[in-house]
Amino acid sequence: MLPRSDLEYWTRRENAGTIFANLRWTWSHIRAHARPAALCLIATHILLGIQPALLIHVTRHLVDAVVDAAGSGTAGFDDILPWLIAFGLIQLATNDVLWHVRDVFHLRLEQNLSHVLGRRLLERSSQLPLLFFDVSETYDRIERARDPGRKLGRLFFCALHFSQAVITAVSVAAMFAPVSLWISLAMLGALAPLVRLEIRQSRMFMTFTYGETPEERRAGYVNRILTGRPEQKEMRLFGLFAPLTGRWRRMRHVLRERLLAQRKRQVIVSIPATGLQVVVSVSVTVILAYLLGDRILTPGRFVALFQGVGDMLRAGGSLGFSSRELQTRSAEVGYVREFFDQHDGEVPGRKASRRTDSTSNAFPFPRPMREGLVVDTVHFTYPASASGEQAPTVLNGVTLRLVPGERVALVGDNGAGKSTLAKILLGLYAPTLGRVTADGLDYADIDPDSLGGAVSAAFQDYCRFELTLGQSIGIGTLGTLGDGPATELWPAGMQPDTSVVAEAARRAGADEIAGRLPNGYDTPVGHVLDGGQGLSGGEWQRIAIARAFTRDPELLILDEPAAALDAVAEAALYRQFAELRRGRTALLISHRLGSARMADRILVLQRGRIVEEGHHDDLLACGGVYAGMWEEQASWYQ
Repeated sequence: MLPRSDLEYWTRRENAGTIFANLRWTWSHIRAHARPAALCLIATHILLGIQPALLIHVTRHLVDAVVDAAGSGTAGFDDILPWLIAFGLIQLATNDVLWHVRDVFHLRLEQNLSHVLGRRLLERSSQLPLLFFDVSETYDRIERARDPGRKLGRLFFCALHFSQAVITAVSVAAMFAPVSLWISLAMLGALAPLVRLEIRQSRMFMTFTYGETPEERRAGYVNRILTGRPEQKEMRLFGLFAPLTGRWRRMRHVLRERLLAQRKRQVIVSIPATGLQVVVSVSVTVILAYLLGDRILTPGRFVALFQGVGDMLRAGGSLGFSSRELQTRSAEVGYVREFFDQHDGEVPGRKASRRTDSTSNAFPFPRPMREGLVVDTVHFTYPASASGEQAPTVLNGVTLRLVPGERVALVGDNGAGKSTLAKILLGLYAPTLGRVTADGLDYADIDPDSLGGAVSAAFQDYCRFELTLGQSIGIGTLGTLGDGPATELWPAGMQPDTSVVAEAARRAGADEIAGRLPNGYDTPVGHVLDGGQGLSGGEWQRIAIARAFTRDPELLILDEPAAALDAVAEAALYRQFAELRRGRTALLISHRLGSARMADRILVLQRGRIVEEGHHDDLLACGGVYAGMWEEQASWYQ
């Protein structure tokens, strides 16, 4: 990882060395995955690059042959015909055949890169700690690295265009050398300020674009709220369309004005360099006309070189545009390289939550557990923001032990750190300080796949997998299937174990959902698949709970599992919680203290600390924090 801050990296100057390094990195992937298409593209652009010089040469002889044949009837046609055929073949081959062939090869190259690098991006994303996605500053890196195959293809294509423009400029300038070497040098020299200007403007625009990313993300979020399906009820209930549409309009207006102002500055700055190129081109044309008048040039050479002046102007424009695009596309590939090369635990101020090196020396999760889980003086603080503002501490020296087969309830106010502690126990977060052990084995030394297969949870902010009902439940077992063809398939292409799904659904009360659906567990749920059935929030939560029950974990966490359930379903769920045995450790997080009575032990979390611990009756007798919470809730039922 480069020793620079995030902001310094993303606003870096793309010098020649950096562009070359990114091109070399890009070529290594192209050579490995799309070499035939790349070689065909290189040959195509070389031919396109020398096409103007070939046309100048053919045009010169064609015009001179026409002038010589004028007034001689058909006798001179034999001298004209070969040059006419050559002119037509060059135009046909370059303007029609090669351009269309180039597009086919470019598409194939991008397809190959998108397939390989797109899969690598998904794999890389799955290896990152959860905290990476929870912090906006680091999540932006994923946004900038999306569609990596297309980004590499664009950089390579831009490099080919740049090379083609260089070949054109040099070969056309060489056609002027027999007349005057100084003309050739002057025309090439006029291109240097234009290229330098385009590079400078590209740097300015990339810096501008980076600065706009957070605003673009916020504007996009407002747009999603305005058009998203889940938000529509509250949008209409609270009359949010008018104010949010106004907000979206103001944000877009600001972004448009900033972009327009940036473009205006670029146009103004470009006038001197563009003017210099025009002055040189006009001067060359005047000199050619003067030489034609003195009969130093033949009509054919004058027409051909006059055409060459236009070719040089177009080559200069292409060279300038390609220079600017090289900056942009190189920076995009730099984002991809940065994302792929970064360390798994690279969230500011954090250590890796799981092993990122070879897991050959990692230990399996102890199954069955004998001593239990120990949280040893754990502290947790979210990373500082990009401005350097430090986030408050969520957990402050939490120490606890979960015994195998024990049912524990974790209660506390909102923001006390309950869900954060749950994520640490699941191995999703790594403590800022302290450690978590299973039978004395540090989580950091446990194979992440083994840890993931030994824990399970149902979250309050669960995911709605809009597949069939059986697949939406059975997807909870997909990550424990191990290697094999089935693990490479999206769940819609495979069927989960029906007995496991049925048992998990029964325990979560989701079997009632299957009973009323037309095709039972084979019925699509949600609105993505054809024939999908809409479900209530409580039904979706039952599916999420059933998904947690599909595994046979050592640790099962239910984080506010009854938030969307009715009273009957909630009571049934808590009966299931009370019946959990067979050595499984269960942790229930709930604001409803009535459910905590079924736990063997209750932990009270307040301001990031465990302040009370014990059985329901003992905690009431103490008259402490838990007793106060109980009395407050009990007053609602009196």
